Amino acid sequence: MARTAGLALTAAVATGVTFTAHSLATDGFHWHLLLPLLSLPIWMHFAAVLLNWRATADSTGLWLTGAWTVRHVPWERLRAAEYTDEGSVEIRRSDGGTWHLTGLGVPRLERRLRLRPSYVRMAEEVTALHAHPELRPAEPSPPSDHGLPLGPVLLLLIGLAVTAVLIT
Repeated sequence: MARTAGLALTAAVATGVTFTAHSLATDGFHWHLLLPLLSLPIWMHFAAVLLNWRATADSTGLWLTGAWTVRHVPWERLRAAEYTDEGSVEIRRSDGGTWHLTGLGVPRLERRLRLRPSYVRMAEEVTALHAHPELRPAEPSPPSDHGLPLGPVLLLLIGLAVTAVLIT
């Protein structure tokens, strides 16, 4: 469900950016365009997270893919993984750092529809792998399985859409 929402949000952002760029090119700058321009980074980040969040476990630890980076958390530094009441996943490290995967779900709606989202399963599986080392994969995963941040790709696509509108 999160990935479908991410795809719809990406389409909406692309449409909004194209409309705003067209309006800028034909009518010039107006103050009513300021809010869409200022909120663009927030919407792009949110769309990239919904489309591309990923956690890969291997013998060395967890590979966590977000919107802009891929992080590695070794098993010995992992403290906890949990799905919060606010609808986000938190991976806590022993050094006090936390990796947040925010805005994935709407817990109230998920309970009402009796859904069991994949990010809830992911948090439970990471907790089980942390508690029982014998369940962890024996081999390190190849770099292609670690994921690729989608934020820079969306930024490039939005830039190409704006360029195409301005050229036409």
